Amino acid sequence: MTHKFLSFLVVMGFLFLMVSCKKEKTTMVKNTVFQDLNVHTPEVTLYARVAGNLQSGNALIAIHGGPGNSSDYMVSLGRLAGDDLAVVIYDQRGTGSSTSPGNEPANYTLLKYVEDLEAVRAAAGIEHAYIMGHSWGGVVAQRYATIYPQRVRAMILMGSGVPSMQAALAAQQPKLQRIASLQEKGIIPKNISGVRDILPAYFSDPHFEMPLEMNPLFYNGVVEQLTWQALGDFDFTAETIKLALPVLVLYGKDDPFGMPMVDAVISSLSNADVRLVLLEKCGHYWHECPDPFFQQVRDYLENHP
Repeated sequence: MTHKFLSFLVVMGFLFLMVSCKKEKTTMVKNTVFQDLNVHTPEVTLYARVAGNLQSGNALIAIHGGPGNSSDYMVSLGRLAGDDLAVVIYDQRGTGSSTSPGNEPANYTLLKYVEDLEAVRAAAGIEHAYIMGHSWGGVVAQRYATIYPQRVRAMILMGSGVPSMQAALAAQQPKLQRIASLQEKGIIPKNISGVRDILPAYFSDPHFEMPLEMNPLFYNGVVEQLTWQALGDFDFTAETIKLALPVLVLYGKDDPFGMPMVDAVISSLSNADVRLVLLEKCGHYWHECPDPFFQQVRDYLENHP
């Protein structure tokens, strides 16, 4: 285990909420029904859900955060689905209802995650997809776009991670300051006994009441650890700089990772057509600012057919 990886764990992660709990599926949101899709690969069976009309030729594939979470907290994205757009969410390998390839770091490389996403796209019969990545999912989305640019119509990044470990570690300070501030206010305990204690730091309003789809959040700690071991000192910024596709970058103004993370994402996409939108009164998750989030995404999809 590398020194940087140990440092990463000491500061309790940067792209995910580590909540140990049982998984509770949600398959409907505001009358939007998701249909199950099992995607078989040589290593795993991935559990995916589809809402809307795949025959429309328009589809958004959303990649959840983690590593180690599942896609349950993304079911509200079904609000985007309809006759003219399909929405696909899926559980990454070893999480949720997807199977595990075995507890070896070699089974959780970034390229494995990319190939899983490609398998979901192919199984859903989508020729050119809108790709949305949230948090750690943004890292997967960016890497996928560098390998399969011909399959990406546009990319949407919400609270996205960055394409290098060095940039990720550099963006830790704002989050640590946020935690310290909430400790001074008595919202986060001085003696942190577990990651659940720091959850308020991820929201603009530290008293935010998480909706059903976020509570509980599935988490597989083994997947998280194996993935970061496999990533090591990863850096694929040389590839992201070459991307020339449209990208919508959404960040909550009160995301605990702050502007250092935003700046790192933007600079790594220097040749892309990037639109940056900072969401008011919003932290790491769109659930805290759903109306402006969904409006921005809808507008972007309509303007990038």
